[in-house]
Amino acid sequence: MLKLENLSARVGEGEAAKTIINGLSLEVPAGEVHAIMGPNGAGKSTLSYVLTGRDGYEVLDGTATLEGEDLLDMD
Repeated sequence: MLKLENLSARVGEGEAAKTIINGLSLEVPAGEVHAIMGPNGAGKSTLSYVLTGRDGYEVLDGTATLEGEDLLDMD
């Protein structure tokens, strides 16, 4: 299962930093396939950047696990 609980993240540093995800919760049971869809600027790519630890994106709060493994603590 993919599970996001109260995930919040920001991009940028200092005064230029902006909260880009605020309190996102989601559960996708193992074996199910889901799509994240929306218009340009809705946050689809941003969510993937946060979950994969892309430079410049900082998780402020919450958890993200896949089959019980912490996605935010992986190298």
